[in-house]
Parts: sequence; C-alpha cells; structure tokens
Amino acid sequence: MKYFAKVASSVLFVSELDRSVNFYRDLFGCEQAIRGEHAALLLAPGGFQVYLIARGRRAEHPTGGIGPHLLMWAADSMEGLEYFEQALKDTDSHTYTHSAGGVTFVEGRDPDGIRIIIAHPDPEQRPRSVLDLRLYS
Repeated sequence: MKYFAKVASSVLFVSELDRSVNFYRDLFGCEQAIRGEHAALLLAPGGFQVYLIARGRRAEHPTGGIGPHLLMWAADSMEGLEYFEQALKDTDSHTYTHSAGGVTFVEGRDPDGIRIIIAHPDPEQRPRSVLDLRLYS
C-alpha cells in the first residue's frame, strides 16, 4: 500500500497578531478558528490552515536562506485575480503582475513584508509547465 500526505498548513511569524489576522481575514476570507495571546489559527476557504505566531516588532525577518520563502494562493477566476490585485494595492502593497506558462501571477506583500503570490488558473485547472523565475527572487 502506498501512502501520501498533502500540504495542510503554513506557519508565519508576524510582528503584530491583530494586524496580520485582519489582513488575511479581509483579503483572503480566512476565518479565525483558534486565538491565543500570541498566536492564532486561521482557516482559509478550502480548509488550508495559516498559523500566525506573534514575535514582536523587533524580531528578525530573514529574507533569504533555507525555509519557507512565500505564500502562494490560487484565485478561482481571472476576475478574482483582478480583485485580489486591487485589494493588495488598497493595502498600500506594491504589486507586480506577470504571466508564465499560461498562468498569471500577482505578487504583493503582507503587513510584515512576507511575499504573497496569487495565481490563476490554479494547478488543478492548468498543471504547471514551466518554473516561474520570479519565485526564486
């Protein structure tokens, strides 16, 4: 018998918990499932879990090295992607939009500068055929 596992959660260290909870709730429709003094568990539509752990304003924010590099989301439609692009702009996030391999990507940042990429179509609708070099920068 062959077993498999799927990615179910991401853990993000943030400087201000309330600000980050509000950002992910407002932009992506995440619901707060559990809340502690310094941490929260958010559920994204579809069930993906985002753990937010407050580290304070003086915590280091590594921009390179080994470990998770960014969060990537998939929009359900091109109109949805345009909505997220505008919503990121409305949060004063600089956005960058480009296409590669038949997929359009919108890149922005959360309140702590963590890169966020939203793509359309999602991998189930259009399997990836190229590696987008923007993911490496």
